Amino acid sequence: MLEEIFDKCISKMSISLSQKSKESVLKEISAWLKPSIKGEGPVITKDGSITLVNPQYGEAYHSLTAGAISECLMKFVEPSRIVQKAQSKKKIRILDIGFGLGYNLAVAIERIRSVNSRTEIEILSFEKLLSENIPLLPEPYKRYHKLLLDGFPEFCKDGISFKLLLGDARQKVGECRGFDADAVFHDAFSPYRNPELWTYEFLKEIKEAIATDGFWVSYTSSLPVRKALKLLGFGLNDSPNVGRKRGGTLASLTIKDDLNFEDIRKINSSPYAIPFRDETLNTEPLEILVNYRLWVE
Repeated sequence: MLEEIFDKCISKMSISLSQKSKESVLKEISAWLKPSIKGEGPVITKDGSITLVNPQYGEAYHSLTAGAISECLMKFVEPSRIVQKAQSKKKIRILDIGFGLGYNLAVAIERIRSVNSRTEIEILSFEKLLSENIPLLPEPYKRYHKLLLDGFPEFCKDGISFKLLLGDARQKVGECRGFDADAVFHDAFSPYRNPELWTYEFLKEIKEAIATDGFWVSYTSSLPVRKALKLLGFGLNDSPNVGRKRGGTLASLTIKDDLNFEDIRKINSSPYAIPFRDETLNTEPLEILVNYRLWVE
């Protein structure tokens, strides 16, 4: 399958590669697609909370070495500034790219309500396919997690408005234009295994849904993603390296870049610092990867 798409892309781009170069590129792409964890089902993470392993993507939904709840708090909720905003705002809007197990949202709701019980919360979430037998979070997040899981696909209750859009997010992302999100939790599977949700075109749609002073947050510091965000006019900061060697990314239209010298150098000069592209928002994920790698050439 990979070699077939590779040959198709080479033909379309009128590129000539030696057999040795072709084998090298195919080997690199295959390494990107290699699962980071085998198996499926529940796994206990470092902080004692449980996550699941997704066999299709070969990844766990949360960091095993940091802990699922810890990652939600330190990688998404805290960097997004929504808790601080909830102290004075009547409504907080969250755009959630990758509902997953619903942990990020449950933790976010609990933290918002802990500082202001009267704040209204509006959530628009995307998920390709819901997992079965999602583990219920412990207290103090259990109540809100259960509310989300019992309320599919949408509900409005206790000042919380929630809507889950199932299927390929690319086909539904237009529905979030003008949403005016205070925070975007971009928590799809990793860019090289789930590239269709990290392309320049998809992130451009997300830009249309974020408030001017809103924050886009993610666990990734991937060069294709950061380059796309830069080209779209976002300022970039690091977020904590929770359970990972590198930190994640915090982006906003109202902040200046605050990255270390080496990260800035890579974004400006690395051959890999080019965005994934998906002009039709309908390109096969493998084709997105192959095209990206061929442009690196």
